Amino acid sequence: MKRIVVTMGDPAGIGGEIIIKALPRICRQSIPVIVGDLDVMRQAQDALFGRGGCGFKPFGDGSPGDAEFIDLGIIKAAGFGTTGPAFGEASFRYIIEGLKLIFAGEASAIVTCPINKKAVHSAGIKFTGHTELLAHYGGVTEYVMMMANRAMKVSLATIHIPLKDVAASITAGSIFRTIMITYGSLQRYFGIQKPYIKVCGLNPHAGEQGVIGKEEGVIDEAIGLARAAGIHAEGPFPADTLFHKRDCDAYIAMYHDQGLIPVKTIDFSKTVNITLGLPFIRTSPGHGTGFDIAGKGVADPASLIEAYRAAETMSSKTT
Repeated sequence: MKRIVVTMGDPAGIGGEIIIKALPRICRQSIPVIVGDLDVMRQAQDALFGRGGCGFKPFGDGSPGDAEFIDLGIIKAAGFGTTGPAFGEASFRYIIEGLKLIFAGEASAIVTCPINKKAVHSAGIKFTGHTELLAHYGGVTEYVMMMANRAMKVSLATIHIPLKDVAASITAGSIFRTIMITYGSLQRYFGIQKPYIKVCGLNPHAGEQGVIGKEEGVIDEAIGLARAAGIHAEGPFPADTLFHKRDCDAYIAMYHDQGLIPVKTIDFSKTVNITLGLPFIRTSPGHGTGFDIAGKGVADPASLIEAYRAAETMSSKTT
């Protein structure tokens, strides 16, 4: 059976809890290899079942229903809902350990539970997010963040940057690359032979023919490049009327919230974050660390389950 890495995410968040809840539903067609801290997982288990109660099996022999656990022994007390450099450092080390398995060919994909950017930064690790960190260690500079559920897939032309910097960051080349990477990934991982992609404008009303902004000219140029490359892409469309139609294989949004609001509104609990363009498969739940509910036993594992299943499906296309 194939092995898929699952990193625990921030020890103070809901990662441990959703992993425990998800395990009975994901240990079927592959072996989850959990990378984290066993003490934190046990504390999450106590929050669910009471001390000493029934819960997950941290180690297995590779048979269906089992999971493997790599205990890094970094954090002894979870401190649910708090933040600090120790938790940021641990989050980072879980990812690095998971990547070692990927690069050694010992796992088919990596599923990452949420990290806290402030905690990671406080540990002196200067990445703006999971996506940028993984791209760095994957040795790529051209990558795409896609948010997806069963109704909709949305790729982002820019990711974790301030809104005030978006207009200056989009170029015909960058949007064209986003379209190209999305198109190729839809073919490779989702079995769509001739994907149809719709592209958002940046400004209200897609610029109203230049009256409300000129950036749509750059977007239109990128779409022209995509069409010349044989890609069925159209736009730029006003984003406020585009997403309700759901009549294409993927959308390209110009900035983070423009794309994430519609996809998460459609189906928040089963929305998955997929990084396209990496030399390995990476998915993640579409939500954050859940500090406000961490340690309370109420976190929903649905997005993690969906992320794991997406990683299974995608990895099956490469074998």
